[in-house]
Amino acid sequence: MKYSIPKNIVIILYLGSFFISSCSKQLLGIKNQTYKSYNRDSEKGYIVSFELINASIVPKSIVINGIVQNVSTADKTSENYQVNVIAQTTIIHNYQVKLEKKENGIYFEKGSILFFQPVKFRLITD
Repeated sequence: MKYSIPKNIVIILYLGSFFISSCSKQLLGIKNQTYKSYNRDSEKGYIVSFELINASIVPKSIVINGIVQNVSTADKTSENYQVNVIAQTTIIHNYQVKLEKKENGIYFEKGSILFFQPVKFRLITD
């Protein structure tokens, strides 16, 4: 008895694998993703650290515990990033914390398109 797979199923499987492989190319390769909370003087927040495997991808901002913080070039050394995410401060006059209802992750730019990738940052406690 000869079994044949309908053409539609083969096409769907092919397109599905193509979609998955193309999406995976857009995701960041991230290592050593951690964050640590701080409370000093009149400021509270998080120090977020991570390393990007692909240096051609540019992180634009971090989301940690609902707070969004832009990433600047000063936050980068080699492929490592260390970003100060300010949650509360009286040091900076009229500072407004940017809030967002996304899970923890990184906004990054590839080409001219902005992407969001969820990231499981590991909390460091002392």
